[in-house]
Amino acid sequence: MKPIIGVTNLIDTAKNSYWMLPEYLEMIEDLGGIPLILPVLSDKEDIAQILSQIDGVLLTGGQDIQPSLYRELQLECCGETSLERDECECELIKQAIAKDMPILGICRGVQILNTIHGGTLYQDLATQYHTYVNHHMSAPYNRYVHKVRLDHYLRYLLGEDEIAVNSYHHQAVKDLGKGLEVNATAEDDLIEAIALPSKRFVVGVQWHPEFLYDQDEANRHLVHAFIAKCKK
Repeated sequence: MKPIIGVTNLIDTAKNSYWMLPEYLEMIEDLGGIPLILPVLSDKEDIAQILSQIDGVLLTGGQDIQPSLYRELQLECCGETSLERDECECELIKQAIAKDMPILGICRGVQILNTIHGGTLYQDLATQYHTYVNHHMSAPYNRYVHKVRLDHYLRYLLGEDEIAVNSYHHQAVKDLGKGLEVNATAEDDLIEAIALPSKRFVVGVQWHPEFLYDQDEANRHLVHAFIAKCKK
């Protein structure tokens, strides 16, 4: 039996609709899982019931996270937020972690993982973190724009000290949340990956493996390891 991976959906507020980038779903399917797009729910019991039907959670990219969740006022440089999505994902993640369910966070996913553990975010890198590293590339996204240094679990898992990644984000982890461990940093020392070592697989990466896995062994191995954990 293939594991069922719940995928958090994307919200288009202008069109009042939910949507999904096919790359997330294709990546899960290609690497041995069955993707299931999750609804945005507010009831804790409904979220618990959904989690009882899946084997792992993939946290996708999307809007900025509401700064009030990490105890800051929203600055003008902060982008569009969706408190509805934030609150649903916070509850989803907390319950999934309590069940020791495997979680892989991508881009916004690493940011919200940090947020629910009490960490903070840069609301806008261009304004708050001046750097020479390109963190906001243009399309196509299946190419490398900078390198990251690996540490702890990711270095062990991937068997590398450094890998090249793509990059498309304007927010990022600032202060690390409680219990989390930095697993990768960019050439400018920006945090690029975190993990929760007390759990069997809770990892967040700032880059986008969904655009690289089919051509890059490290990213393919990362996602395959996540899906393999969902089988146990």
